[in-house]
Amino acid sequence: MEFESDHSDGFDRLPDPLIHLMFNQISDIKTLIRCRSVSKRFNSLVPQADSLLLRVDRVISATDSDDDDDSFLIAFLRSIIKSLHHLVSPSKALPSPARSQNSPAQILREFERIRNLQIELPSGDLRLEKGTTIRWKADFGKTLKSCVILGFRSGDGGGGEAEFGGGAGAGLKMRVVWTISALIAASARHYMMVEVVNEHKELENLVIKDRDDEGKVVMDKKGLKECRESQGEGEEAEVNNASSGNGVGLWWRNNRTTVPAVRMRMWHEARMELSGGMKMVGATLVVVRPTNGGGERSEVEEQNGDVGLAFGAFGEDAVYCEAVERLLKSRSYILEMNSF
Repeated sequence: MEFESDHSDGFDRLPDPLIHLMFNQISDIKTLIRCRSVSKRFNSLVPQADSLLLRVDRVISATDSDDDDDSFLIAFLRSIIKSLHHLVSPSKALPSPARSQNSPAQILREFERIRNLQIELPSGDLRLEKGTTIRWKADFGKTLKSCVILGFRSGDGGGGEAEFGGGAGAGLKMRVVWTISALIAASARHYMMVEVVNEHKELENLVIKDRDDEGKVVMDKKGLKECRESQGEGEEAEVNNASSGNGVGLWWRNNRTTVPAVRMRMWHEARMELSGGMKMVGATLVVVRPTNGGGERSEVEEQNGDVGLAFGAFGEDAVYCEAVERLLKSRSYILEMNSF
């Protein structure tokens, strides 16, 4: 008895749409790049994947910087650029960050029609005291649209947490620092992706988060369109600003999206114990929105809008959702901050 041998590849029988679906489920760019070497067909189909995840998984210290005050955010940006460099071309020397040929934009040019893109950074951007936790979510268009920040310290609350209205206001000052730090981190992430947004016209959803789940920048279809349409109106000034720097520290300081003048609503509880037994000291919720972002609205409308943003920011996490709900029952404070 003779059997006819069949040397055809099983994947050859699968239609292209099914292969596209598989690649979108994989999404991880490193894996997809490896898939291109499997066959000529895979090599031609991988660039058509439209749901992508770019993980930055190598942390590199900023050893050549003398400015300690900037080191945590400089290291963050360098880790991105150097990690992507090693992914694409591990044998070549790393160029200047402002001129890197292996930026996210360069890597993503290998893909033709990205619709959903997620960037995962190796760690959070903020340098925090031990026991301090901050979670934030920022929504962007051409600039900041809103940002929700939740901060607290873990413990039994025996450390004399200062109330907003008492003493020298040390507690309030610390929370303002938390807020500014989160806004700077968010605006740096946004600036880093402007080139990608401008090049990929079909992009409909962009998320830039970190593995520590500290912060998240999101841009929806409307925000992405607004960002593209704003190119040429302010971008040139920012780029010129960046080119005037003569070091990585200056490059970092100048290369972020300008934060507009904002109005901040804060809720604060000195001590709070959640239903699961978790104890928060100095729990603070901050909702940040541009002062000119919504036209003329009443105070009730402003507050309702802030509450809606707060509830929507951490809805996927039961612990933070409960903390937000508890904080929203306390008294709120209004602060304003100029553009920076």
